[in-house]
Amino acid sequence: MASKRRFRLRKGRWKISIIVSSSFVLLITLPLCIITAFAVESFKDIWIEQTTVRSKQALTQLEGAVDAQTKAITNSVATIANDADVISAASYTYYSEDRQERLSTSRLLESQLHNYFHYTSDVATVLFFYKDKGIHSTKENWPLEESLWRSQDWYEKAKSRSNKVVLMGTEQSFSMIGDEQQSYVTAAIAPSYGTELYGIEMILFVFHSNKWVELMTTDEAGVESFVIDKSGFVIASSVESTMQTGMDDHDRYLSEALATDRGQYITEDEGEEVLVMYETADNGWKYAQVLPYAKLVQQLDGVYWRVIGVSVAGLLIFLAVSYIFAHQIVKPIRSLVGQMSMVKMGNMKAKIVASGPFEIYALGNSFNDMVGELNENIRQIEEKEKQKRLTEIAALQSQINPHFLLNTLNTIKLMAVISKADNIQRMTELLSKLLSASFNRGGMYTTVEEELVLTEYYLQIMKIRYGDGFDVEIDIDNEAKGIYMLKLLLQPIVENAIVHGLHHMDKRGLLRITCSIRPKEKRCLFTIEDNGRGMTLEEIEKIWRGNGVEDSKFNGIGLRNVNDRLQLNYGFAYGAELISEVGKGSTVYISIPLLLDEPEAQLEIEGDERFASRTIS
Repeated sequence: MASKRRFRLRKGRWKISIIVSSSFVLLITLPLCIITAFAVESFKDIWIEQTTVRSKQALTQLEGAVDAQTKAITNSVATIANDADVISAASYTYYSEDRQERLSTSRLLESQLHNYFHYTSDVATVLFFYKDKGIHSTKENWPLEESLWRSQDWYEKAKSRSNKVVLMGTEQSFSMIGDEQQSYVTAAIAPSYGTELYGIEMILFVFHSNKWVELMTTDEAGVESFVIDKSGFVIASSVESTMQTGMDDHDRYLSEALATDRGQYITEDEGEEVLVMYETADNGWKYAQVLPYAKLVQQLDGVYWRVIGVSVAGLLIFLAVSYIFAHQIVKPIRSLVGQMSMVKMGNMKAKIVASGPFEIYALGNSFNDMVGELNENIRQIEEKEKQKRLTEIAALQSQINPHFLLNTLNTIKLMAVISKADNIQRMTELLSKLLSASFNRGGMYTTVEEELVLTEYYLQIMKIRYGDGFDVEIDIDNEAKGIYMLKLLLQPIVENAIVHGLHHMDKRGLLRITCSIRPKEKRCLFTIEDNGRGMTLEEIEKIWRGNGVEDSKFNGIGLRNVNDRLQLNYGFAYGAELISEVGKGSTVYISIPLLLDEPEAQLEIEGDERFASRTIS
């Protein structure tokens, strides 16, 4: 007992201002620190992402430039190999016995080649290999070792791919030429008709790699670029040694890039982190760039400390100001809590005198508005319940003993059979079926399929009544047949269409009833349309009011009553809509929710729409 008293005394010594201040520290200070750290990391991620995007764009530009350079070379080489004048000049340069003619055709050959490669000065030489033996170079000082050239793998590869350009990068070209002072890119082609007609078996084009190196070089320090063919040979690189020795020195951090098609990752190279980005072109060539990670983030250090300093200063100022204002917040909060407790106990007359800082003042006014809206909502709910009860009472009052009514109709039918009055017999039989189907199922709800059965009975009665002056088409989604709906929704609409639209027409009328599922809207939509005479605005308003038209109806329910029943039971998102134009007809839309269980369990309908159609003539 004493311990409980000590607890209450100790608890009583806590001040709400201290609680509020402590709450500010826990609820704001800690999240602010977390947000600050998160903001710094997010800024770092954004910075790196932007840098990565720029690097990817540069990599894409590099791919485009290299591809353009490659296509320019391969197109020129392929065209030369199929140029009869060039092949003929190369043949005479070697095979002609007249020295003067050889000199003349050699100059002609150089001129022709210059015309093809006028766009570049990187052509080191062009070598023509003749059938069985013989070689000619457009550069006299070019080292010629024919047996070495012919024994290399590229020669047999190009020879087996007649009239196809075989492009070899700096690594393969170095193994062919062996010049450590200069890097080359080479292209070989075996002319398809040059061997038989002119004795030319192979043409090798040797290019200086200056243009390729220029494409690979960037303005950013420390960035390395590589172009690697699908066999792993270096086509070109910004690293001079790599163009000759290959990728052996870079496998430690480029192995992942060589194994997959595209992507990016961070790894280490000699103790330093590097960012590797790579992608694969359509021809199988790999484009890769290596960026020093430290240079990407070094500019973030200053930003990091500035953010930390500003956050700490702002935090201290906030704590001081929050402590001062905590006392001003306490009093109106206590008053608000008291009034809320009154509402909780059911006193809806609670009202607060708003005071304090702007936010607390606005909170007090919002509380008063909320209580007012609650009172209004309660009043509206009570009014709706009252209307619903009145509707149910009216329905009960209008009920007739079904057995008495059905027995009477059967008696009339028997009398009609005896009197051989077929029309009376048929109409009485349909009315009996209509009333029997209506009475067999109790409650407010029925299925769409059952509602359509009632509607068809009613339509046949109306066709007899109005001399069979119209046709009826019904098109119902199979999935809609099992949906539950309020009873006798369609009959008043159908009656309006016949009485106000199709009756007294000079031509045969048409009444069309469709029902479709709208899964995304979670509703079922009925459409009742006719091609009748249509209605004026005054007639439409009269139907909505229901003035003077219910006496002749089957159940005394007008279009407005249908709309009220829908909104009373389903809410204002559902209801009926009438569109009519004089001389063209009328259309009524009725929307109901998708109810697969009676009366209110909803289930979203999924699946393909399948329709069952039938026509009543």
